[in-house]
Amino acid sequence: MFSLIRLSPPRHAVRRERRGIIHHPATKVVAAPLVTAGIVAMDSADMTSAPHTHVTTSMDATVTSTRWTRPFVRVTQSTATLPVTSVVAPPVITSTTDTSVHMWPSTTGATVRMASSRPAASRPTPPHSAPSRSRPTRSAPAQSAVAPTNLAAGPVPHNARTIALGDYAGAGDPAGVAQFAAATGTHPALASDYLDRTDGWAGMDGGNGSDQWLLSQWAGSGYRLVLGVPIIPGGSGASLAEGATGAYNQYFTALAQTLVSGGAANAILRLGWEFNGNWYPWDVSNDTDAQNFAAYWRQIVDTMRAVPGADFSFLWNPNNGGTSSWNLELAYPGSAYVDYIGNDVYDEFWGSPQTPQASWSNAVNQTWGLNWLVNFAATQGRPIAVPEWSVSIRSDGYGLGDDPYFIDQFANWIAANNVAFTSIFSYDDTPGGQDDDITGGLFPSALAAFRSSFG
Repeated sequence: MFSLIRLSPPRHAVRRERRGIIHHPATKVVAAPLVTAGIVAMDSADMTSAPHTHVTTSMDATVTSTRWTRPFVRVTQSTATLPVTSVVAPPVITSTTDTSVHMWPSTTGATVRMASSRPAASRPTPPHSAPSRSRPTRSAPAQSAVAPTNLAAGPVPHNARTIALGDYAGAGDPAGVAQFAAATGTHPALASDYLDRTDGWAGMDGGNGSDQWLLSQWAGSGYRLVLGVPIIPGGSGASLAEGATGAYNQYFTALAQTLVSGGAANAILRLGWEFNGNWYPWDVSNDTDAQNFAAYWRQIVDTMRAVPGADFSFLWNPNNGGTSSWNLELAYPGSAYVDYIGNDVYDEFWGSPQTPQASWSNAVNQTWGLNWLVNFAATQGRPIAVPEWSVSIRSDGYGLGDDPYFIDQFANWIAANNVAFTSIFSYDDTPGGQDDDITGGLFPSALAAFRSSFG
């Protein structure tokens, strides 16, 4: 027997950006052995609805598209700071109840820039306000200083508390990240956000000041940005094939200049995140698209690295799972162009039985799932990053809700593998049909588990 994995958008895939809804699919047929849950029967009648959805804001466009994230570490094209020969292939881990501390040798040669002691400013009203949230407007409490963590310093205790943490709390919202830290007893070093993906090249690259508000919100906050970069913005008429020729390099020169001048020269960039879903304009649907995606990625990285002052890291970031009709690995541009390899992982499941154990086993064992991620990252000599993950309540019923088992298993999985950082998606989009904010009152048991493992 075999398990079928549903082809549809993940929960975080549907967001509202500038009052537009974004849809996000993805999952696959898995070749990895089902280590913990045996055979999982999928409902073939439900092979069309979205797995997870997120909402965001953006001026006043209506779009059907997706969501955001990012990573950290830098390798120049000619000199790789992450020696492949030093990488130890980690064990393939699925569910476990082991809470012991793991010792994991660093293989990245990168230093994580942690949050400073400067408090984040209160959030002003943006020109395009984020979707409403259950949490009230707040001022950011002062963050305690966090000592820099050197990922290249050799074996260190490797657990959920020592792995660098980030958070998405809303567009341009350092106060929200600080409130998340206070509510969870954690010390986020990173903040996730997304560039405008609905208003063409001018909205994305910042050449006309379009990124000024967002960058000004994060400037001086002490958080390192993990940015979702839309490589084919809505309304641009662009294509992966044209991008592969270098036709759009000027826009990425402008973007790099914007980020450097805006104080985000060391941002972790998620170029064309979740490209294996069908909810973004840059989606890949066949092997030719995958090869064009890889070539386009190389054009972008070479272009952005050439800008004076740039110190970007690049996160290659498919969604967890997805279709097996084409080879995901053909979209990989080569490790000279990638600093982190990651997946976005939400607690959502379209199979049967819909239990926490079956959901986690599916996340681990499906095609392009976490087992694949561990092995592929080790083969490529790159550390893992999980730039979006969270518990989930979905209006269609496919989120597992207040699920502490997911938190426990995720914490154990990152401790057992070569994970450099994760960034939780703590944001609610109730009108859009999905809630993910672990601190918002809907996930009390999961929050307690999170505090226990990460706080």
